Amino acid sequence: MAANEPTRHEVNSFDDVMLPAQSYKQGFPTIIHLTTEPKDAGRRIIDFFSGLAFGTDGTFEKVAEGLYLLTPPGD
Repeated sequence: MAANEPTRHEVNSFDDVMLPAQSYKQGFPTIIHLTTEPKDAGRRIIDFFSGLAFGTDGTFEKVAEGLYLLTPPGD
């Protein structure tokens, strides 16, 4: 897989955040499909990815309802 080809991950709960986070840390743009039902859990997941992006100079943006793009620095 090329470094600029995004990986895709479905996140149903906070337990699912590590795989997309590792993909991002390896330099891959990461598409996150957030399917969690409780709003508090969804906010916690979004806060996690926002903090990950901020702490590593990447970006985290909403691209559609329930879809987010986590982009490593330099991409």
